[in-house]
Amino acid sequence: MLRRLSGAVAGGLRRSLSTAASRPRPRPPWALVQLTSVDESGAPAPGASFHLDEPPFVTNLTVPAHFVHPRPLPDPKTGKYGFVSGQVGAMSSDGFLLVRFWEARYDIPAIGDSSSSSSSLASALLGLSWADMDINPEGSRFICNPLSGELYRLPDLDGTKRTTMYHHLGLLTQAKGGQGPPARYAVAEMFSLGDGGEEEEGGFVMRRFLSETGKWDKLVGLPSPLPSARRRMAIGNAVVAFGDRLWWIDESWGAISVDPLSDRPELCFTELPRGSVLPDLEGMVLMRKLGRYRRVGVSEGKMRYVEVSKEKPFVISSFSLEDGGSSWTLDHEVAFLHIWMDGSNQFAPLKEMPAIGAIDPLNSNVVYLVCGDQLVGVDMVKEKVTGSSRLDVPEFPLLPCVLPNWLETSQIPYAGWSKKTTAKREVSPDKKDTLHVEVELMK
Repeated sequence: MLRRLSGAVAGGLRRSLSTAASRPRPRPPWALVQLTSVDESGAPAPGASFHLDEPPFVTNLTVPAHFVHPRPLPDPKTGKYGFVSGQVGAMSSDGFLLVRFWEARYDIPAIGDSSSSSSSLASALLGLSWADMDINPEGSRFICNPLSGELYRLPDLDGTKRTTMYHHLGLLTQAKGGQGPPARYAVAEMFSLGDGGEEEEGGFVMRRFLSETGKWDKLVGLPSPLPSARRRMAIGNAVVAFGDRLWWIDESWGAISVDPLSDRPELCFTELPRGSVLPDLEGMVLMRKLGRYRRVGVSEGKMRYVEVSKEKPFVISSFSLEDGGSSWTLDHEVAFLHIWMDGSNQFAPLKEMPAIGAIDPLNSNVVYLVCGDQLVGVDMVKEKVTGSSRLDVPEFPLLPCVLPNWLETSQIPYAGWSKKTTAKREVSPDKKDTLHVEVELMK
């Protein structure tokens, strides 16, 4: 898997807008973000690199190793090997990213410095069991402006880096006057009784980081809005930011939403379209796969829900949330298999049920499906394929990221500091388009 991830990032670089020759192409208004990697080359870099490409091609993020601070391999103190994996866990509605890295360690037999050390290491890795793995690795989280490359490292939660139970964090930003660059933001996660190791009795628990305070806090006893006290939310896909709220999605039931920036947050529950609500599937294998074929997202300023039927001809159904969040309207219903088999597409026969990759945030008629190793854009009105690309890691999630015009020069707000950021775009002698960012921090 590590080799595949490395290859995938390299593939993204080959089509990156940052390497466009002659006249630079215009920046796309949004991107499909997939992989996040650590650059351990040691090359000087002031921040993250966004290898931007236009959908249906994917965009990957690279963060310099000195931001993540990975330990040497093997660890000189413990002798353990390991790896660092990264992921964009969530994004705001205006293009800011919540990036997380996990540094996992594992015990393997001592390996000498012989010429066969590489093959010995590979053999040892194949022989690993769960008992050898660090199931609660150390983690770090960042807020990232992908266009300027600016990174802000969030403080450790509860003073420890071992916080893997917090894996459904969302990011909500808020601008002064409701438009333009954000003036503040919150990172938050919700737990019900029995989840995440929380022991408080009754209601929900919210952990949140507020940029205005620069600290994590904990709100307990938030009244539950769920219609059934016996059923718990089973969160699958990334948290969605929409309408000044964060939305945690249970693809079998509905969504809980809340404004984490509020002094008195109130939880709301929104059920899925009536025909899409399923019985309680907690603990079942189907629940773990359901998020691949159902997706909630935002497009053209509305909350959308898209699902693909499990039987041929694989009908795509798309709904929009209306009446202040009280009802769903069916906007599109189209048989995908007929589109796939159109002779003009020249695709191989479809061997498995297509999964949902992403909802186009700027065109509610378009959805992106993962078919084997192909990512396919589908216009549900024209019943046509809008484009396709090959995915190196098809099972890795895709997140749509809107890139407003002001994002490249905006700053990440946080408590106690002011920043002056200068950014300029230069074309080097080899005609590569490069963004240089300088950030001056002042107390």
